[in-house]
Amino acid sequence: MSERYAEVAVLSGSPQRAVFTYATRPDMALRRGMSVIVPWRSQWAIGIVLAVTAESEVAGPRLIERVLDRRPLLTSDQLDLAVWISDRYLAPVASCVQLFLPPGTPSRPRRSAGSFRPLVPARPAIPKRLVLSITEERLRRVVADWPQSKRSRPGDLLAALCDRKEGLVADEAARLLGGRKALDSWLAGSALAVRDGDSIILAIEQEDARAIAASLRRTASERRQLELLRLLTDGPLDEVTARRRSAATRADIDTLEHAGYLLRQDDAPVPGSVAPTPSPELTGEQQSAVDEIIQSLESDDGSALLLHGVTGSGKTEVYLAAAERALASGGGVIVLVPEIALAPQTIARFAARFPGQVAVRHSGLARAEAREQWRQVYAGEKRILVGARSALFGPVKNLALVIIDEEHEWTYKQTDPQPRYHAVTIAREMARERRLVTLLGSATPSVVSMAEARAGRSSLLRLTQRVQSGADGPRVIPQPIIDVVDLREELAAGVRSVFGRELDAAISEALSRDEQVLLFLNRRGMSALVCRACGEAIGCSRCSIALTLHRPGPYLQCHECGERQPAPARCPLCLDERIGAMSFGTAQLEAEVRRRWGDVPITRWDRDTASSADSHEALLAEFADRRSRVLIGTQMIAKGLDLPSVTVAGVVNADLSLRESDYLAAERTFQLLSQVAGRSGRGALGGRVIIQTYSPDHFAVVATAAHDYDAFYTAETHLRRMLDYPPFGRMARITVTRSSIAEADAEAERMVHELSSLRDRTPGSVARILGPAPASPARRRNQWRRQALLIGDDPLTLLRQVELGRGWSVDVDPLD
Repeated sequence: MSERYAEVAVLSGSPQRAVFTYATRPDMALRRGMSVIVPWRSQWAIGIVLAVTAESEVAGPRLIERVLDRRPLLTSDQLDLAVWISDRYLAPVASCVQLFLPPGTPSRPRRSAGSFRPLVPARPAIPKRLVLSITEERLRRVVADWPQSKRSRPGDLLAALCDRKEGLVADEAARLLGGRKALDSWLAGSALAVRDGDSIILAIEQEDARAIAASLRRTASERRQLELLRLLTDGPLDEVTARRRSAATRADIDTLEHAGYLLRQDDAPVPGSVAPTPSPELTGEQQSAVDEIIQSLESDDGSALLLHGVTGSGKTEVYLAAAERALASGGGVIVLVPEIALAPQTIARFAARFPGQVAVRHSGLARAEAREQWRQVYAGEKRILVGARSALFGPVKNLALVIIDEEHEWTYKQTDPQPRYHAVTIAREMARERRLVTLLGSATPSVVSMAEARAGRSSLLRLTQRVQSGADGPRVIPQPIIDVVDLREELAAGVRSVFGRELDAAISEALSRDEQVLLFLNRRGMSALVCRACGEAIGCSRCSIALTLHRPGPYLQCHECGERQPAPARCPLCLDERIGAMSFGTAQLEAEVRRRWGDVPITRWDRDTASSADSHEALLAEFADRRSRVLIGTQMIAKGLDLPSVTVAGVVNADLSLRESDYLAAERTFQLLSQVAGRSGRGALGGRVIIQTYSPDHFAVVATAAHDYDAFYTAETHLRRMLDYPPFGRMARITVTRSSIAEADAEAERMVHELSSLRDRTPGSVARILGPAPASPARRRNQWRRQALLIGDDPLTLLRQVELGRGWSVDVDPLD
């Protein structure tokens, strides 16, 4: 019997977990993994064929409209994994399939079936490189005479103030600006000039004022073109990068090319034109680890390995050696990093060793660039894919090795949208089902990963020595000295500064020796704004959390929904003026460093200062090039950065993570403190770490100070075993959202009652159901939220028996 039907995962945006049956025509020649256009209600949507069958359980299924891509887009292995992810995380199959599709794939229905284009990106034209075509001397003259064709009253006023050192009388300034009201408004909203009696004078340096005046007098295209020329003075750039960094359009580049200021050159790489960097000599421990990984690659039976290496032990060299062997045997490699901030360092290391073989995938890429990177991997042009967790689903040919660096990081867990998967869990499944090697690396492995290794379900490799590469080969260097400061004793001694006496002295000594300092505080922004009269914090109008104060501005922002508003001068509730910042954030820490050590150059690295991949790279370069002396940041500065000039690392307050209200608080604290400590002492100068805390006797702090992972693991697993927490039990959290608190409470109570009844009839799957209770936050975007937690051997057995319905979400193996 001919195969007349297809089971299709439809990208409809619907939370339904089902797949849908459609009829086919014989001329379609459908195969698993092909993309098609299908009718969806009164519209059209993209679908991925999961199976082609001869029979249908659905009467009169609708007909597939057309095939979108003639070749299967996904392999059988990818489709099987998508179905496994759906079952493991109780997520819609379509959402899981979409993980494997090219970036930018439409995920919503459209009114016209003809509006969809093939999903595989077309091969682009040969990229162009932009190069200056004039001398530096001529460029200086061109820049000095660059057009200023826009009329700007503020620009005219600034230019006049530059020519009159004594300033302008207010009447003349008002005439240039268009009237007294315009002058008053401009002075109030600008810091460029001020009143001095009846005169208007500059408030900034004359050179800066001339530059601002010139910019104001230029059109947007004139400013973009000038910025592009200035960028090219540092050397040629590919056209995509040049346009992104200067905001220049193609028309701007055409104008400069026609004027003879720059040239477009082909930027296609010549195969073999770049020599790979040679592999360094490995230590005995590194070579032993590499040998075991190679043995696993050659056995072809699928395995997971945990590489537990202290900070600075050379785990990356082990990754590179393993990747080299995988490529030599015809395989492909995926390398995951936990943060976009770490991607440039990792990409640079792999690209230097394997030139022309490395593609990139993470959320910081522009859509066109992300699609082209996906296409190069899909076409087999590049065999190594480096990126954040989404890179795990890249179409790498003959995938043989998956490397997950800093495997303990919570960023490998996706929280929203569905599927709420964990990359480490999926990588382990890939090793089992696709018979490849998954290599997990960390100086502080997660308790779950270490338990897997100790139970024999994965191999444990150890690197116990910190090493430094040199001309004579690697040499062993000591771990940094870690001192714990009891903040209770500092307070008793009258110390009111955020810097205890020991940390203050260490920073001063390091700066006097022209060394670098790292200061870690796991809280960005400033703090909450609290009224000292009524005690209320200024809260988000849509969420049940306090707004955070940020500078410059100042402004308040909700870190849940993004709501932003100016900081009020009075309390909105009681109208009292005694309102101010409480607690402490990285912005305030930066201010304290400036207050204590003057104009020392500072780099602040958190989500307020680094909003894109380019800004991450720029901040890292600023500090690595020693243009800055002090690095202040949140947890992103604790992740795998190699900073050999840092001799002092200070943890300003270890209790911020230790007091979080979840079962992972101690583990996160140990990992953060150990990773921060690992940034210090990587060079010849050695290093010192100072941890300030009100809980110096907590086992996570004690184990960190002793560089003793095993002591932490023993204490932590003892507690978890008593409570059936992972790795001794599994967890699943269900959350309901409703527009009123009464509806949320009622629905949560109903579901917990139903689950409790099922549990009594399904012995052994769930030991406890906790809740219902308010979720965190209890209200988000004007929606009230309640949750329940299921703990036991297999919570999914229970959840698969219920229909959660509208407003419910499931998070399997939650990390918060």
